[in-house]
Amino acid sequence: MTGDRKLSYTRAAFIRRIAMSRDKSFLVVEGREFDVPFYSRICESSRAVKVSGYQIWLAEQIREDITGSGRGGKPGVLSLFDYCKTRKSLRVASPLGEKALTFCLDRDNEQITGGGRRSPHILYTRKSDVEAEIFSHGLNDDVLMSTLSLDRSTAQTVVKSLGDWRLELAHSWRDWIELCCLAKRLGAKCDVGFGSESTINRPKYGVTDPALAAAARARVIARSSLPHVEVVSHERLIATRITAVYARGNPRDLLKGKWIPAFLESKIRSHFGKAPVSFNGFSTAIKVILVHALDYSAAWATPYRQRLEANL
Repeated sequence: MTGDRKLSYTRAAFIRRIAMSRDKSFLVVEGREFDVPFYSRICESSRAVKVSGYQIWLAEQIREDITGSGRGGKPGVLSLFDYCKTRKSLRVASPLGEKALTFCLDRDNEQITGGGRRSPHILYTRKSDVEAEIFSHGLNDDVLMSTLSLDRSTAQTVVKSLGDWRLELAHSWRDWIELCCLAKRLGAKCDVGFGSESTINRPKYGVTDPALAAAARARVIARSSLPHVEVVSHERLIATRITAVYARGNPRDLLKGKWIPAFLESKIRSHFGKAPVSFNGFSTAIKVILVHALDYSAAWATPYRQRLEANL
């Protein structure tokens, strides 16, 4: 089950609610859009978690104090994690048995940039975020039939024509990904970041424009407060880690989920040309369908199940 969306608790009251519940697993997630159904299906795919009972709560439902409002997103999840860790409440003892909290976070390429947390009670996405995860496992002809109103034969042809489209995007935007990682590592807040699509490729999914890339790099460095020698050191570290990911053949893991639907739509539009196909609401519809169409019993979900089951 999920936490009643109409309810909101202070942190202390939330811990008391956990203690009084018969459910054993409590997950706190970042976002409203896909996190809850994604992690709910993960929980349902584990017999142990499902039988013992689980609840999923948005971080923003849990307030710091009685007068404040809840913080959403990753900052809200990490703030609550720190609160519970300090008060030794990551596990909650009660007459109804011990309960466990798990804090679900988007990885956001922190394997490259650093800044990740290590705890049995923190569960990171395997890909960059939940949206990127759902695009990694579920795109098939059934999904395209539903989102584009296609017959099966046509949908199957489209899937074949796409090839390894996520790898294509990862290679096309490699320089942009590296710049985004550098900006995050340096704490340089500017127009270069994972919240934005590439501004250094011409055309949008074509090759890197060296002049645009140099200008973007200059903006990142200008917004950093670190000495030049430290900036250079961080830049080398990011470049080395990015190179290692591409050498291992898994750069798809670095794609942000919000980038993916637009690129996929561009590939499909290119396939159909001027043919009469309905793309109305495609970017939203495909995510909604995918999050429910995934096979959550498959091997890709095993690391998620293992972390939740280990906390029981």
